[in-house]
Amino acid sequence: MEEDTLLWTKFALRRSIRERLKAVSGSQLQEWSADVASCLQKKEGLWQAPGTVALFGGLRDEPDLISYFLPWVRRQGWRTVLFGIRAPDLLPYEVTCSADLERGALGAWEPVRRPQHEVAAGELSLILTPGLAFSEADGTRLGRGGGYYDRFLANPAVKARRIGVAFEMQVAPTVPCEPHDSRVHELVTEKMWRVF
Repeated sequence: MEEDTLLWTKFALRRSIRERLKAVSGSQLQEWSADVASCLQKKEGLWQAPGTVALFGGLRDEPDLISYFLPWVRRQGWRTVLFGIRAPDLLPYEVTCSADLERGALGAWEPVRRPQHEVAAGELSLILTPGLAFSEADGTRLGRGGGYYDRFLANPAVKARRIGVAFEMQVAPTVPCEPHDSRVHELVTEKMWRVF
């Protein structure tokens, strides 16, 4: 019975966040996206030593890192990747610009898959992580229900620093959590930076 209650709570929170995001205008979401990118860019010390960073993007209700952040972080000398989906897994591929992207089956941007651009999970130094909701208490992440990020982040080869990237309206006091659910080490929104 407890598991049923937890699953229902997750379902209800997902529905609530989706409805709240749907009510926000596209222009407001773009303004918030620009603010999120600015917060990322200004994080002291984060971008000084280039590495490999995983990005995401393409869904209306999540921060736009492709338009507002990808070109900037490339200029800082960072290698950038996006995940392709090969069910049930996420596969990281290097991308250099929007021309390296295509819409995936779920509507998000995915890399145009070229075998020579595949990146090993252990090469990632930073993963900018999407989610529908994040706990302000401990960084617990509630995804969209497919489990893709939870499976990828559970891979023992993944040692990357994980930063949740979301809008402030996606932050909740707590988020229901199961043993397989991943957490982020930090969370950035258009308003603030949280460290867990």
